[in-house]
Amino acid sequence: MKWGIMSAANIAKKIVIPAIQRAENAEIEAIASLSGNAEETSTSFDIPKTYDTYEELLADEEVEAVYIPLPNHLHKEWTLKAARAGKHVLCEKPAALYRADVEEMIETCNENGVYFLEAFMYQFHPQHQRVKELIQEGHIGDVQLIKPSFSFKLDPSNYNIRLDADKGGGALWDLGCYGVHSALNLISEPVKDWAVSSSLHPTNKVDTTTLATLTLANDVKVAIDCSFDMVFRDEYQVVGSEGLIHVHHAYRPDAKDHVGKITLTKANGDVSTYEETGDQYRLQVETFMNAISNQESLQPYHEATKTYLDIVEKLQEDMRK
Repeated sequence: MKWGIMSAANIAKKIVIPAIQRAENAEIEAIASLSGNAEETSTSFDIPKTYDTYEELLADEEVEAVYIPLPNHLHKEWTLKAARAGKHVLCEKPAALYRADVEEMIETCNENGVYFLEAFMYQFHPQHQRVKELIQEGHIGDVQLIKPSFSFKLDPSNYNIRLDADKGGGALWDLGCYGVHSALNLISEPVKDWAVSSSLHPTNKVDTTTLATLTLANDVKVAIDCSFDMVFRDEYQVVGSEGLIHVHHAYRPDAKDHVGKITLTKANGDVSTYEETGDQYRLQVETFMNAISNQESLQPYHEATKTYLDIVEKLQEDMRK
C-alpha cells in the first residue's frame, strides 16, 4: 500500500514514518508540509514525492492511504477531505474533539468506501491482551480499581501546541485520553458517573495537571491522572480483591526496546513478572492495512473511539464550569 504523510510533524518524523517503513507491504509515496520541511524529510526517509499543500497530496492518484498527524483541531477537516479524495485515513489521536465530529468522520469514510482508524498505537501492543487474560483467569479476583498515570515535564516558558487551547491542547487531551481509553479497553462497561479536578496554565487556560475519576456500570472505579508538571510516567494498575496487576510501560514500551513489563502480585505475596514484546506502531499500521486488504470491519475500534471521546468531552465540559 502506498502512503502519503500529511505534515512533517515530529511524531511523523521520529516515530510513524519509520514504523510505516518497517511494516510489511507498506511504502511511503509522498509527504506534504506547509512549513517547507517536506523536502528535508523526504530526503531523510527516501520519500519519492513532496508537496507544499495537503490538497496536492490528496490529488496524487498513487497515494492510497494517508497518515494525519496534524494538530487536534484539524483532524476532522482533513479526514473529511481525504475521504472525499478516496484515501484511507489513519488519523492521530484524539481523532476529534467532539464525539459528533468523529461520527461524521467515520460516516464520511464509509460513504466514500475508505477505511478510518484512530492512531491509538498503545492498544496494539500484546501486553494489554496478556493483562486481559490475567484478569479473565481470575488471578486478581474481582476488579475494583484501575489507575492509569501518564505524565511528563513540559517547559511552560516556550510555545508548545500542547498548551494551545484553540488547537485542542491540555494534559487531558494529550495524555489523559490514554487513561480513559485503556481503562475502557480493559473493562468494557458504560460509565455511569464521573468527576474531574484540574490545575490550569495561568495564561493559556488549558489543564496542565488533571485527575479524573470514573465509575463504571459494574461499580469498578477508574482514577486517571495526567500531567505536564510531573516526572515521566506511563503506567497503569489494575487492583482486584485478590491481587494487583502493574503495567510498567503501558503507553510507550517502544521507548523500552518495545518490551512491555507486567508485574502480578497476589494477596498472599506471590509475585510473577511477564514480558511481552511488540512493535506497537508497526502493528498499528499492519492492522489497518490488513483490514483494508481483507475487507475486515474496524467497527470495534470505531466504537472505542466514540465511547472514550464522549467521556473526555464530558470531563472537558466539567473542567470549564
